[in-house]
Amino acid sequence: MGASATAACLALGLLVGCSAPADPPTGPDRGTDATPSGDASAPAPEGLSPAADMPSFDESSVAGSLVAGFPADAVPVPPEAQVLASSAADVEGQPLRQVTLNLSSTASVQEVLDFYSQAMAAAGFTAVEGSSTGGLSGQAAFNRATPEGATETLFVGVLDTEDARLVTVSGQVAPPA
Repeated sequence: MGASATAACLALGLLVGCSAPADPPTGPDRGTDATPSGDASAPAPEGLSPAADMPSFDESSVAGSLVAGFPADAVPVPPEAQVLASSAADVEGQPLRQVTLNLSSTASVQEVLDFYSQAMAAAGFTAVEGSSTGGLSGQAAFNRATPEGATETLFVGVLDTEDARLVTVSGQVAPPA
């Protein structure tokens, strides 16, 4: 099962598991004579609303594709990768855009890192010595100076799962011209 399918199944399982709560214990041996939760005529507990609004996302992020204004020339997507989510927002007071790209890829960890190392070098970025990988399977960091004197930075982190690599590319780059 792919990473996306696994995540979808997990989310569905959580929703199903959370939507059918067990009846609370009742009776004198449980310390309460509460009405079972399945009784539709029982009022909702005070402070709880019967329906919750879903969170909204701002225009600077999108799931499943590149958000409008994403600098794909500076932060490319590997050919075999699937975009899970992306975001791009201008950095206040600086000629930079804060970007995040989340991918799923069938390429190996090394192939993903090689793709970004080659793409970043071709775009004039320099590899920067990184810290320990922590829980990641691989990582790389890059920077370059803009003509305006700002420093663009990008970090690539790769997590190796059973059947795919989950990739996050984040940092600050000059917006597309």
